[in-house]
Amino acid sequence: MPKVDKAEAKELAQPADSVPPPLVKKILQKKEAPALPKIMYQPVSISVSESISLKNVFMELARQAGVDLQLDHTIDSKIIFTAKNRPFIEVIKSMCEMANLRYDVIDTAIRIERDTPYSQSYNVQFLNLSRTSENQLAVASDVFSSVGPAKSNIGDNVSKSALKATAKNDFWDELEQNLKSIVESGTEKCSYSIHRQAGLVSLRANRKQHQQVQTYLERLRHVACSQVLIEAKIIEVTLKDEYRSGINWQTVGTKGDLNIAARFGDMAKKSAFLDPTTSQGNMVSFGADGSKFSAIANALQEFGFVRTLSSPRLTVMNNQAAILKVAQNKVYFKLNYDKMYNSQNSRESTTVSSDIQTVPIGLIMMVQPSIDPQTGEIILFLRPSISRLTQTVSDPAIDIAYYASNTDPSKLKSPTPSLIPVVEVREIDSVLRLNNKEMAILGGLMEVRSSEHKQGMPGLDGVPLLRDLTGSLAEGDTIVELVIVLKATIMDNGAAIDGADQRLMDEYTTDPRPLK
Repeated sequence: MPKVDKAEAKELAQPADSVPPPLVKKILQKKEAPALPKIMYQPVSISVSESISLKNVFMELARQAGVDLQLDHTIDSKIIFTAKNRPFIEVIKSMCEMANLRYDVIDTAIRIERDTPYSQSYNVQFLNLSRTSENQLAVASDVFSSVGPAKSNIGDNVSKSALKATAKNDFWDELEQNLKSIVESGTEKCSYSIHRQAGLVSLRANRKQHQQVQTYLERLRHVACSQVLIEAKIIEVTLKDEYRSGINWQTVGTKGDLNIAARFGDMAKKSAFLDPTTSQGNMVSFGADGSKFSAIANALQEFGFVRTLSSPRLTVMNNQAAILKVAQNKVYFKLNYDKMYNSQNSRESTTVSSDIQTVPIGLIMMVQPSIDPQTGEIILFLRPSISRLTQTVSDPAIDIAYYASNTDPSKLKSPTPSLIPVVEVREIDSVLRLNNKEMAILGGLMEVRSSEHKQGMPGLDGVPLLRDLTGSLAEGDTIVELVIVLKATIMDNGAAIDGADQRLMDEYTTDPRPLK
């Protein structure tokens, strides 16, 4: 849920008249107050001074409007008030607010009494849990130590960078703090209790404080329970030779129904060569007007071969972190080799064991949205990580341990290698601001892939001279750019199922009990 401090809690607790109109309209459109009898809108006129008893004033107003009156005999407040030809119910409401009284309409009668504390329960449904998410992106160019705090001062050739984000969500703890701030702001003594498992808030307070808490809970429920649909396309573009410096985003925005309003400068121009000092570091991100991912995919085909790596979709609640993982865990082993010498019996003992290790190959994406229901803006924390297995290397510890444990050269054989994966990782850690149903494009993540193609006569590959005469070797580089396209849509709880999702359920779901 959104973090709300005490000052914001007091602002949220103001009467409905002080709440911003767009949000009030959205909150109250689902819960309209029942219509009052027409007699409650009879015009009345009154002039009250501090020397006149309010009980007599209420009786006179009821007589003018022809309304039955139920009046608390302990009312002794004094006010100064004047009204001329105003609706009866509006005059009663204004006078009760000034005199700290409350009123209730019962059929064609009105009941007025002192605003003393009373108990009422409110339904607040939310998960009874506390969530903590932590995200860290770290890079180290120091080959003598892993990423993290240095344990020793090896030298001056050390470079490390780390970006860490932590999110804590405890709905009930923050709700309790904010309720405490609201009820303590009033003059009357009141109390409250929270039952987290049942989702009930019980409050003993006067009518004004009940209205403040009710307005606050309605706004909190509307904002905290808002959801956003995150749709993404992870696209890999194998660039043509004329676009080896990257996709020309200036021309992309002029194709079809895709509209890009951004200035990229020299970094988006065509070039016949790749300058690794500029293109590798020039990552671009911008927004685009358009409702279809196909418009972007079609526009990118001009620059090379387009391949979609992944198309994840997930729905996330407001200010809640979510992780999507579509990956295969690559397994490898870590060797543990211990060799000990026993001086008592002059023998050596060797202990060999291995620990299984895994590395995910695929897509891991972490998102956390912050939704503004009034403006339709979405602030999105995004962390996609795309990994690919490029090659494997043999663990040298296997050979070292094998030859150290076998002293007879005649019995030595090639040990079974332990292959360690070499993983290519491309990831982004960014915070974006999007409008509802707007798309964001992140590009510029480029990679140079070397290729080698050999041809030759069968059986002659082992002869160096004949292999060179009859065979051929072609080497080249391929430039690949990664493009991430995002679309964020604020969900309407009453919205129908998307047409594409409905077709997916109808055509590919074999369950005899269809989803409706």
